[in-house]
Amino acid sequence: SSSIGRAAVSKTAGWGFDPLLACQLEQAVECRRAINMNSNIETAGGALDTAKLALALLIVIAALAGFYFFADYSMLYRVLGLLAAIGVSVAIALRTGKGRQIWGYFHEAQIEVRKVVWPTRQETVQTTLIVIIMVIIVALILWGLDALLGWSIGLLMGHGA
Repeated sequence: SSSIGRAAVSKTAGWGFDPLLACQLEQAVECRRAINMNSNIETAGGALDTAKLALALLIVIAALAGFYFFADYSMLYRVLGLLAAIGVSVAIALRTGKGRQIWGYFHEAQIEVRKVVWPTRQETVQTTLIVIIMVIIVALILWGLDALLGWSIGLLMGHGA
C-alpha cells in the first residue's frame, strides 16, 4: 500500500529513533553499569562535599556576625570584608558536586540565552503601545460597567433621580 497523502503512523515519523541492535544493547548495559559506578563514587565524596558546604555556610554566618559586631568601623571595610567572605564561600561551594552542577546549569542557561532571538526596538515599541492601549480600553470598559452598576443599584435603592 502507498503512503502518499497519508499521515505517518509513527509519532517520530522516521526522525532518528531506530531500534537498538543486539550489539548496541550490550553497550547500553555497559553504559548503565558505568553510570551506577559513578553514582557510587559520588556518594563516597558526599561526606566531604557536605563538610565543604557546611564550611562555606559557617564562613558566611561568621562574616555576617562580624559585619554587625564591627558596627563602629567604616561601612566600606565591613562591606568589603563581607564580599570577600562570600567570595571565599562561593569558591569553596563550587568545589563540591552540587556546586559544579549549579555552575553547569548557569553555564547552559547562558548558552540558551545567546540562542534567543530578541525583538527589535520597533517590535518592542509596537507591542508596548498595544499593551498600553488595551489596558486603557479595558479600564474604560470597567469604569463604564462600574458606573452603570452603581447607577442601576442607586435606582433600585431609591437614591436615583
